[in-house]
Amino acid sequence: MGNRVEPIRSKTKIKEIKKMLLSKKKWRDYVLFVCGINFGLRIGDLLKLRIKDVIDSSKNVRDNFEIVEQKTGKRNTIKINQEAVKAIELLTDKTLVTANMNNYLVYNTRDCSKSISRVQAYKLVRKWCRQVGIIEEAIGTHTLRKTWGYHAHKQGISIAVIQAKYKHSSVKTTRHYLGIEQKDVDEAYDKVKL
Repeated sequence: MGNRVEPIRSKTKIKEIKKMLLSKKKWRDYVLFVCGINFGLRIGDLLKLRIKDVIDSSKNVRDNFEIVEQKTGKRNTIKINQEAVKAIELLTDKTLVTANMNNYLVYNTRDCSKSISRVQAYKLVRKWCRQVGIIEEAIGTHTLRKTWGYHAHKQGISIAVIQAKYKHSSVKTTRHYLGIEQKDVDEAYDKVKL
């Protein structure tokens, strides 16, 4: 799991994974995937989220939440965008996980007061990607975090903003995260016509 992993570059593949998880009624897995690619957190931080972190006492999804990152000890405020809101609301509607606000967002199906393990998350992410035909790329839990950054960059979000979101100390680290390939550089040549 320590090898460099890639983001999911294809929006079509992202949609296929979402559709597959919804069709199988895998509500917890859907939340893991959707929140994983939209929050851009490390897997350890994502797995420690509890229902009370994302849902308020009136049972509404919060606008954002704050965490202290396990790896860096830095504070990070995460906005819950509309895709993540929909996923969390689906989980709330379809499961009993919100019966206890201390339950984990990405819960163990046998005991909601426990989270799934990093290894289980790794196996799930790899399985979903393989099921939709992502077989060449190195895939792992960090794929979720990198997917957010890759697509933010592709949509024109500046590297400085992405760097601030990831709390990286250097732009070089952020560039590495973005998984920029030669074809991305070639695209830039095609777009910039001076």
